[in-house]
Order: sequence, then C-alpha cells, then structure tokens
Amino acid sequence: MPASLYLHIPFCLKRCIYCDFVSGIYEAGKADEYISALKKEIITIPRDTSFSTLFIGGGTPTALSADVLRDLILHIFNYLSFTHNYEATIEANPGTLDKEKLTVIREAGMNRLSIGTQSLNDDELMLLGRLHNSSDAETAVHMAREAGFENIGIDLIYGIPGQSILSWRNTLEKAVKLKPEHISTYELTVEKGTVLYSRYQEGILKSLDDDLIVEMYNHTIDYLASEGYSHYEISNFAMHGYSCRHNLNYWDRGEYHGVGVGSHSFVNGNRFYNTGNLEDYLKDVSEERIPAAEREDITEEKALSEAVFLGLRKTEGINVESFFKRYGINILSQYQYELSDMQAKGLIEITNSECSYETNLRLTRRGLLLSNEVFVKFI
Repeated sequence: MPASLYLHIPFCLKRCIYCDFVSGIYEAGKADEYISALKKEIITIPRDTSFSTLFIGGGTPTALSADVLRDLILHIFNYLSFTHNYEATIEANPGTLDKEKLTVIREAGMNRLSIGTQSLNDDELMLLGRLHNSSDAETAVHMAREAGFENIGIDLIYGIPGQSILSWRNTLEKAVKLKPEHISTYELTVEKGTVLYSRYQEGILKSLDDDLIVEMYNHTIDYLASEGYSHYEISNFAMHGYSCRHNLNYWDRGEYHGVGVGSHSFVNGNRFYNTGNLEDYLKDVSEERIPAAEREDITEEKALSEAVFLGLRKTEGINVESFFKRYGINILSQYQYELSDMQAKGLIEITNSECSYETNLRLTRRGLLLSNEVFVKFI
C-alpha cells in the first residue's frame, strides 16, 4: 500500500496564544538553512517508496516565500514517487497568501489547500492572536479558487473565551457561503506553556460553560449536515469525495514518513520521532545523522489499542469483520467488558447491516462528545 508523507515547516510570522506546536518566528536565514536540511532528510527516504498523500504543515508553511516553496515542492516530487491520483495538501494562513504564491504552489504540484481561518469574527481573531481578519480569510479562499485549487479546506475553532452560540453560528454560515470542500472544527484546548494557559491561570480569560460547548458541537454537526457536508470524523466534515485522505491514513494506521523537526513516522510497525529542537535537528542533518530523538516498537497489544481508538475517531466506526481479517481478533469478544460498559452509558453502538451482513462498532452522538472518555478505555 502507498504511504503518506508529512513535512513540517516550523515557522510563523506570529505565534498564536493557544499554539503549542513545534514552531518559532520566521527568520529568512534560519528558514533557508532549515529547507536545505529538509531536502537532505528527504533523500534518505528509499526511492522505491510510493506515496499517495503529501501534507506540508506547520507552523505556517506559507510564511516561506513563493520561490522557496516552489523549490521545496519540486524537490519532493522530483525525488519521490507519487501515485497518479495523489492528494497533496499545504497548510496556509490567510495573512501570508497572495495570488503569486498560490499560483506557484498550485503549479508546483500541490492540489489541496488547508486554510487556518479559525474564526470569521474579527474580535475572536484578535483575541487568538491571528494576523488576519475575516475579510482576509474570505479573500484567501477566492484567490485560491482563481489559482486553480479545486479542493479547499478551512479550519475553525469553537469554545473561544467570550464566544457566543450566535457568533459561532455566524462563523459557520459565513464559512459555508465560501463553499469549501472540507471544514474542520476544533474545540479550543488550553495547553500548558501557552499564552492562553497563562491568561486562564491569571483569570484574564475564562473558559466557556460546558453546556455551551456541547450546544456548539451539536449545532455544527446538524448545520453542516443540512448543507451537504458529511461528518466523517470527530472534528471533520467534507463534501462527497473530499475527505482528507492523508488524515484517514493516520486513522487507519497506514504507514507514513515524517520529515522535519518534531515530525513522526510509522514504518514497518515501528514509530519514531524527530527531535523537537530546531538547532539539534539542523546539527544532526548537517552531520548526516538521522534526527530521530526516540524510537518505539509497537507491541501487538498496543497495535490493537491504537487500531480501536483511532478507528473510533471515524464516524463510520470500525468494521468488525475487516478488523478480524487484519488483526485476527474479534473486537467484540476482546473488549467485551469495556464495550458493555460504554453501551450502557450510551457512548457506543453496535450496528448490523441487513444488506452486507456486516457489523460496525461506532461512537454515538454522546460518544463523539465524550470521545476521550471512550478512548482511555483502550489505552
């Protein structure tokens, strides 16, 4: 089976208050040094590896210049082999896009754009520390269309301090009017070490009521469904045929290669991680050392655990028969006690298809809301 490739670009023009990703402020000289290291790491991947998806994430990949992006993308496609119907995504911040850069990215081979819109309310964007406003975000989508992108996704955040259900509804409605093929909606999480965490600790900002969060999530599911979007994963919605294949490969435990600082790989049943320290990464690559900070052998027990909680992220859930063919385990018997408990709590349901005689295990609507409570049972 073809694998997936992830490249990490750890640069932003400004750091958002909620961000805990491996990233820092863009510096041209450091970025050039980093791209050179990326190219060297890319050529350590066996050339006979076939890829079906590519994802360039960050950070903000589009903080790089058009010329640097063209050079990097062409290097990837010139060295590595991709299937004829590959999916190639690049993350973008509306504040870093213009017509030239979008055209260059598209012509170099990227065919999917993931725009970090986050909100279409200017007050909320300012609070989050974003560079762009709602008008910039809308313009970015229109420019992307003009540049030839036919597969555009936008990311949105709910649960922002001070956000109301009305504001969230307005953001969703404005987003749908832009007609993106894909919409991701994430609840704002507060991670230690972020500016957001400090402001919560100091009482400057307050989290929203849990009931309001639930109302926002339920409205998202119902509204986007009414607009033709399929809810295919806990946080992800897509028009027919536009589910993110790269992420689906993660959730299906397919193989993937990660390139760049802090990136993860899963190859031949082993998982390894590159160092999250930029200077260490640059030094390792320059001295022709593999920049992996840690390796992990996946035991049979851990593989089963991962397969269950990753599979349950998808709203279609886990096909019991397919799971048995791949792992030789009857999931209903293996986790009989856990499943019985979660069924009683209304978190999981087992469905049978009369047409295909197949059984699926999936989260209920309540289970989607409390997915972490479910997943911890399998970890």
